[in-house]
Amino acid sequence: MKGYDLHGVRIAVAAEGEAERAAVGIHARLAGLPADGEPPHDLTFEIHAGGEHLFSRPAAARPVYDPPLGEVVYDDGADLLYIGYGPRLRVLCEPGRGRTRASASGMEERDLWALSHPLFTLPLVELLKRRGLYGLHAGGLCRNGRALLLPGTSGAGKSTLTLALARAGFGFLSDDTVFLARRPGGLKILAFPDEIDLTDQTVGFFPELAPLLDAALPDGWRKRQMRAERAYGTEVVWECEPALLVFPRVAGAAASELAPMPRGEALLELAPNVLLTDPGSSQAHLDALAELVAGSECWRLETGTDLDGAVRLLEAL
Repeated sequence: MKGYDLHGVRIAVAAEGEAERAAVGIHARLAGLPADGEPPHDLTFEIHAGGEHLFSRPAAARPVYDPPLGEVVYDDGADLLYIGYGPRLRVLCEPGRGRTRASASGMEERDLWALSHPLFTLPLVELLKRRGLYGLHAGGLCRNGRALLLPGTSGAGKSTLTLALARAGFGFLSDDTVFLARRPGGLKILAFPDEIDLTDQTVGFFPELAPLLDAALPDGWRKRQMRAERAYGTEVVWECEPALLVFPRVAGAAASELAPMPRGEALLELAPNVLLTDPGSSQAHLDALAELVAGSECWRLETGTDLDGAVRLLEAL
């Protein structure tokens, strides 16, 4: 079992036997966090492999998220979040107990990515929501103590922009997920310095990263992994003030274009970050997003292929 400290929440990951292969991917994602190996921990993630599944789908569960594969459902009465991911993989998250169990009935190479990425991230966001840390699917950078957040779904170009800004000297929070928390001085943006997942197309924008293409992708892994702080020596900024929300979209043109965005429209785009599970914590999550929008300038960015030009536009903001 290995443990980590994520902004005061102590997380442990446990696996035995064949399941340790999946835990390797989780440990790689959490390697940027301070180590905290001493029990007891606030949250535990257990991975089990082989034989029959350890638990069943809650009978009274309702859908709360529409994933590309399988289902994500919630049982209100029992306070259980369940994820079914094909015939072999399932996850049961018990937010009140701070416990998540992943069960693999026969593990294949391609299952390792799912267990260490979506099947870990969704329960983590739900568990932290109950502890006052509200997840936002966004890249995060910082300059002079002020955050630039890049919200968006997969394919919006978050990782490419995040990497370009880190290379330009911005402080690094995350390329995919940040957390919001209320502190005595107001709402803060908290870092989650995960590995950056890169497509081969994204790597092509950064000639200095070309050696990444020499290694074959493991079966089932969709992208290549790297750490911005290692590649560019950028500083991890653990906490900063909200300032800018920039919603990127890949334009296909050479030049990038910025346009102001109404705050109401921005909040609508952020609302799907809230899993509608427990009413109290879900409302608190939505309130934190509304506070973020109210305290930030909001923009749309049509991202061109000239990344240096896009960086200059964002630096000017």
